[in-house]
This record gives sequence, structure tokens and C-alpha cells, in this order.
Amino acid sequence: MKSNIILFLSYTSAMMSSVFIPNLAMELGATNTEIGLIGASYGLTIFLSSFIFGRASDMRDRRSFLKLGLFSATVFFFLQIFAYDVRSLIIIRGLAGFSLGIFTAPLIAYTYESGRKLGNFASYGSLGWAFGGLLAGVIAQQGEAFIYINTLLPYWAVFLLSSVFFLISLLIALRLPEVMMVRVSVPLFPKDVIKKNWVVYLPVFLRHTAAFSIWIIFPLYLAELGATRFWIGAMYFINAGTQFFIMRQLDWKNDVRLINIGLVVSALVFLSYVFPDNFYQVIPIQILLAISFSYLYVGNLKYLTDNNREKSTSVGILNSVTSISMAVGPLLGGAIAQIGGGFHAVMYFAAGLAFIGLAVSLFKL
Repeated sequence: MKSNIILFLSYTSAMMSSVFIPNLAMELGATNTEIGLIGASYGLTIFLSSFIFGRASDMRDRRSFLKLGLFSATVFFFLQIFAYDVRSLIIIRGLAGFSLGIFTAPLIAYTYESGRKLGNFASYGSLGWAFGGLLAGVIAQQGEAFIYINTLLPYWAVFLLSSVFFLISLLIALRLPEVMMVRVSVPLFPKDVIKKNWVVYLPVFLRHTAAFSIWIIFPLYLAELGATRFWIGAMYFINAGTQFFIMRQLDWKNDVRLINIGLVVSALVFLSYVFPDNFYQVIPIQILLAISFSYLYVGNLKYLTDNNREKSTSVGILNSVTSISMAVGPLLGGAIAQIGGGFHAVMYFAAGLAFIGLAVSLFKL
């Protein structure tokens, strides 16, 4: 149960800090392309640390990496308060992303070895995303009453609370019991693990690159449709809150079927974003988005942990692939929007990528 609480609090914190980064960046004078660079910095550092520490935790006690990662996150997410221009925001978001990558894969592997079901465990991450999005919206909305002090005050309040949640997670991690783990010697570059699982990694890369190309402009798109800061946060809550209930039902499903359903629905969701005339019409799309991610994510975790001795390494690479997407997607999304294609062009592009990922999975998995 402790690992579920850690996942919940850490994902709440990460989501809280991420929701309004595009809006904060615009207040600091960023262009759409620079907003993409900020997102890319965050994703690239998660990629690096996930790759490094996922492998390391297959060879050493996973709990030590949990503690290191949560301590780093407590510090670096707090430091976001001190971002004063685009360059400093790129650097600090990069540090925040690096801290996340340290503990995520070890936490998943630790939970699996504790005998807990991964679908139920992953649902607490989605619940964290849900509350993180909602809290960010509420805090930012209420903070507008104090912008006469400083226009950035609503964002600072969000960053402070996210740091506090990471600190609570760290205190819980200090009390985690030791579990039996099989230590595996993993080469510095685990090419055999990548070769064995590429048919999972490639569709994930394409689907998540598509998703992150949308997410980097998503708050701006919602604002264009008339959403307030509260409703922007509520959209994230609807998506992630629905995931919480869906993931808990998927532990006994076939992993390959879960993956393919997730990819099909993802492509349809990304295409659907072009149709709403107001932000209320986005609500049912967010529910479908929750279905797509839940099926894909639980399917991926089940496939990798059931079919690999190098559990933390294989999941760490999955997180790294997601993080590469988190770096590439915002760059593409920001560039497409900046060049003149607008928000709808980004969504058409995303749907196309997701369909390619589906084709790879259907023919190769």
C-alpha cells in the first residue's frame, strides 16, 4: 500500500507542475517553439535518468533509488518557483524531469516483486494525475485574486505544493520494507532487451510522440475554446480520474489485446480533437482518452514484466521511450503550431502517427 501512496503523491505533484507550464512560459515571453523546447528539456532528462537508473536498480537495492529520486524531486520541483525567463525555465524543468526518471522504474519493479497487481498499482498514478490536474486548476483559479502582488503567484503556489507532496512521498519511502529481488547483471547498453521488446517500444514511441505534440499546446487550445483555468485543470482530472477506475479492471486481460485496443482508440481520440466548437465538447473525448491510455499502459507493463527477467531495465526503457516522445512531441507540436498550421494541424499530425504505431503493433506483436 505504501508504494501506491508514493505513486499517487508523486504523480499528483508532477501533473500539478506540468499543467500550466505552457501558460507560465508565455507569461515569461516564450514563443510556441520555445514552449516546445521547455517540454523537450523535461522529456529528454527523464529519458536519460530512466535509462540509467532503471538498469542500475536491476543490480542494486531499488529502495535506494526511490529515496534518491524523491529527494531530488522535492528540491527541483520547488526550484521552479525561481524560473524568471525562458532559459531558466528550460534548465529547471530539465532538472525536475531528471529527478522523476530516477525513481519511476524502480518503484514499478519493487511493486511487482511485492506481489501486487500492476493494473491496480498503475491506477493510483492516474488518480494522482487526476487530483494534480484538478488541484492545479483550483489553485491557479483562486490565485488570480492575488495577481496584483505578482502575476506568477498562482504558479508559485502550485510548485510549492508539488514539492511538499514529494517530501511526504520521501518520508513514506524511508519506511518501505525490503522485498526479495533477483539481481540481474545488465550491460551498459542492454541491446538484447531492446531487440526483444522493440515491437512494444516503437508503437509506444509513435503514439506518445503524437500525444505530447498535442499536450504542449493543449491548455492554449482549451483556452481558445473558452475554458477558464479551473476548467483546464478539470479536463486533466476527467481524463486521469477515469483512468483510475478503468486500470483496476485490466489485470486479468490479455496484454497484446490491451495494447492494440489502446492504440486504436488513441488514434481516434487525437483526430476527434479537431471537432469541438467549445470546451464542453472536449469532455467525452477526455473519457475516450482515458480508455486508450489505460489499455495501452497496463498492457505494456504486463507484457514487459511477464516476459523479461530484467524487469526494471525493460520498464526503464519503456519510460525512456515515453520520455523521448516527451522531448520530440513538444518540439513537433510547437513547431507545427508556430509555422502556421495551428492547433488543428497538430492534431491531424498526431492522429497519423498513432495510426502508424497501430499498424506496427498489429503486424508485428
